[in-house]
Amino acid sequence: MDPVEILDILGNENRRRILQLLSCRPFYFNEMAKRLDLGPKAVIDHLEMLERAGLIECYRDDRRRKYFRIAENVVLEVAFSPHSYGIRTYRPQPPGRPLRREAWGDRIPDRTPSAPEPPAGSGRRDLRPNELEGICSRLRELEEERLRLRGLLEEIASEEMAARRLATGLIVESASDEMEAEILTALLSGDSGSEALAARLGIPAAVVEERLRGLAAQGKVQKRGERWTI
Repeated sequence: MDPVEILDILGNENRRRILQLLSCRPFYFNEMAKRLDLGPKAVIDHLEMLERAGLIECYRDDRRRKYFRIAENVVLEVAFSPHSYGIRTYRPQPPGRPLRREAWGDRIPDRTPSAPEPPAGSGRRDLRPNELEGICSRLRELEEERLRLRGLLEEIASEEMAARRLATGLIVESASDEMEAEILTALLSGDSGSEALAARLGIPAAVVEERLRGLAAQGKVQKRGERWTI
């Protein structure tokens, strides 16, 4: 999985909207095109690109309808500083298992800091014994610490995704219909106002507000100020 390619793919707003939609549940093609208000040809092109990149996959249900879903958990990271640029992807691993780290993408130093000018006539100073070796040793220690912390973050991300899968399963089992399931699943990501939630799901705001009030009456959600939460 090429991280540079994925970053380029995600640069398109409609492909991001497709992934955001599929993060709620699998969709079949016509339903997705209608929800996103996009032409069939455009949706097909976006889906094919996402599928080639390994971000989504398709399957058929009992009625032979072709559904699309997110293929697997993926984290994309971009890091840059005055001296480096890097992109990488990794798949969060279950806690306790060896971590699979994929190599950083193009790490390109974009400038080299200028060394301070020595005083006139002094010439350049000589390195003290083991001076450079000590700095390199410290760099190795910092790299080991960075990887240790990265491993901890990956375990946290994995546990978070496992909790989301569990919550999503409970929502699917208890929801009265797909719209209710989508609203509750979207609220797993955090509190939201009804208009923002409607824009994210591609559902009219009045419909979302009405469904939220119904869910509140059932004790499934509650309103805090202007925002709704589970």
